Amino acid sequence: MNAIKLLSGILGATLLMCFDFFKVWEIWGFLPNWLWIVVGIGLLMFSVFSPASNGKMVHFYIEVVVMTYLVALILVLPLFGGVSSVGFNANEPFLWIAVLLTIWQLNSYRKRIVKQQKDGQKA
Repeated sequence: MNAIKLLSGILGATLLMCFDFFKVWEIWGFLPNWLWIVVGIGLLMFSVFSPASNGKMVHFYIEVVVMTYLVALILVLPLFGGVSSVGFNANEPFLWIAVLLTIWQLNSYRKRIVKQQKDGQKA
């Protein structure tokens, strides 16, 4: 189940970022634009919100990998000639604010998990 969640997050991130950075690809004409977006967001949501099967720490690591992959795509896709129609780029300060807030949120989540695990061992 965890491999499916990880794959789902990576596929969703790849789909959404390629849809944004490479609008000229002909593959986007096979389905309506809104459907591509719904599928990409659905894949990402499945990876983040589906029940954690092997514990909360594994779920945490999946979230970290998917978020790191998203940031990497935003940094790498312009090197392959992609241009974001939304405005994602490494020079955008709001992107870095969002990245820092995400790191802070994930760190808080990790601390909460560790605390719950320690409290569970004491009981």
